[in-house]
Amino acid sequence: MFRKTLSSLMFLAALLLATVTAPQSFSPSPIQKPSRVNITKLAEKANSGNIEAQFQLGLAYQLGNGVERSLEEARSWYWKAANKGNAAAQNNLAYLFENGPEGIKDTGEAAKWYKRAALDGNLAAAANLGRLYLTGQGIGKDEAEGARWLRKAADAGDPRAMAELGVICASGQGVPKDPREAFNLTRKAAEKHLPEAQANLAFFYARGEVVSADFKKARKWYLEAIASGVAEAEFGLGVLYEEGKGVKPDIGEAVRLYRSAAEHGFVRGQEALGEMYETGQGVVQADISEAAKWYRRAFEGGDGTSAARLANLLFQGKGIPQNVPEAVKLWTFAADHGSAGAQWNLAQLYMSGTGVPRDLSKARALLNLASAKMDVSKQLKALESETAVQKAVTAASQPNKD
Repeated sequence: MFRKTLSSLMFLAALLLATVTAPQSFSPSPIQKPSRVNITKLAEKANSGNIEAQFQLGLAYQLGNGVERSLEEARSWYWKAANKGNAAAQNNLAYLFENGPEGIKDTGEAAKWYKRAALDGNLAAAANLGRLYLTGQGIGKDEAEGARWLRKAADAGDPRAMAELGVICASGQGVPKDPREAFNLTRKAAEKHLPEAQANLAFFYARGEVVSADFKKARKWYLEAIASGVAEAEFGLGVLYEEGKGVKPDIGEAVRLYRSAAEHGFVRGQEALGEMYETGQGVVQADISEAAKWYRRAFEGGDGTSAARLANLLFQGKGIPQNVPEAVKLWTFAADHGSAGAQWNLAQLYMSGTGVPRDLSKARALLNLASAKMDVSKQLKALESETAVQKAVTAASQPNKD
């Protein structure tokens, strides 16, 4: 059976960069949190020009604490405080510009305000600015500059910056690749109770890369992350139960965890659950239509492996109606995302002209791509023979010019 264990530090990078979101600022002040204060009095202070009250009123409107939630009002109050130099308001204003709905969303403005807040010493903003430099959203992409801002925030103790800096140390994005530093930063962030970092620290222990494999520690950190709702951790713990690493093998518990991760939108969990239904492991009985449902959800989330698996089912018409054109589309998507199996399958179709126009040059290109991960020497040899025959037939059909 295809193993679902996370395969490399590169997946760690993809995981953390996808899940560590822009933090908000909750500035310490003598003013109580909006849900515990008299909003009328808070508004009076804000209207009189009290900068901290303006920030807190913006926070109240953003979170809907004590007032009806209104991002427009939140933006208005944050703007007032931000323009007077309140770094927490600047960060939260940038957050609204980055993540708000149409009419508010403006990544260029987000980058501008994150930078102002970062220069004023707001650690959350420094981490956010570093992330934007890494992705190039709203600002010119500059991985070295992104790493610099993340390092600044991480050195000052910001756990999210530690986590994201760990990601780029693992991948070598903007900094020299340093798996040991990646582990150390991830551990520090996990110890500061950042759930995403806890999940990835568990990954380090489960994989046994950089540090010796320790499945009991992996289970501990997965459970910590699961308590905060991290779907990736549910998936990772499911792998431990399926493979019996650090725990007694329990395929039923593995399926339960895969299902929870899948229902929370994690594509690896969706793909794993689809596989369970396809093979009938850990479920009452095999159910191809249920497998196809989960493979499709994972494909819609960008998972190439699930696209290839769904294509296999559709091409065979096994348990679901056959649909060769859709299978071709799915295999093409999976091939473009590096699936050697999909590349091989598409090559066979182009060689035979099944579901696609016969095209030996495309078949050869696909087999060459697949050769990086699997032995396709026999297929390439057969293709060369077929090409030679085709050339001979074409030459023989040409009129004699003599």
